[in-house]
Parts: sequence; structure tokens; C-alpha cells
Amino acid sequence: MFKDLYDSLSRLFSWRWHAAGGEITAIDTSGIDAHGSDELNIYLGVAYKFLVDNDGPYTGETYWSMLPKRAFALRDTLRIGQAVVVRYRADDPSVNKLDRRCRREL
Repeated sequence: MFKDLYDSLSRLFSWRWHAAGGEITAIDTSGIDAHGSDELNIYLGVAYKFLVDNDGPYTGETYWSMLPKRAFALRDTLRIGQAVVVRYRADDPSVNKLDRRCRREL
């Protein structure tokens, strides 16, 4: 339980973690109800893998919630095999996330 809490809290400072080059391995979209509102939001899921020196591969995934038009446009922009920057915790690379610039650049 404390490890999960530590992992979650440490993600707040992920911009300070080490960076590694990775690549997208899967892209998925799924619909969700936006808490009873009339607007339907879409989850855009991106899975990726990366190496730390010669160790790995490590994997991760991220989900973004957005309006359908934006989600489908972004899904069409992303490609499996596309290079991305991954931030990982030095003491445990299995705790990782896409660099925040990734979404802005898309």
C-alpha cells in the first residue's frame, strides 16, 4: 500500500526523472460518459516501450480524456513505432510515464 502511494506521489515530480527514448506500441480509443453531462468524452490510450541502457524493455501506458473530434484526430496523428520520450524513476524504471511535452507536441 505504501509503495503504491509512493509511486503515485512520485509521479508529481516526473518532470525531474531520467528520460529515455521509447516507441509507441499500441493506440486505442474508448468512449466514456462524462459524469452525467451531455458531452461524451473519449479515452485515448497510448502504450509504449523503452530501454534503460541495456535493461528492459520496460512498458507503460497513458490515457487522455478528450472530446471525440480531438481524440480521433490525435489517434490518426499517432503511429505505432513512433518515437516518444519517456520519463522513468531511476530506482525503479517500471514506474514511468510519457514526457508531458509529448501531448503538447501532438
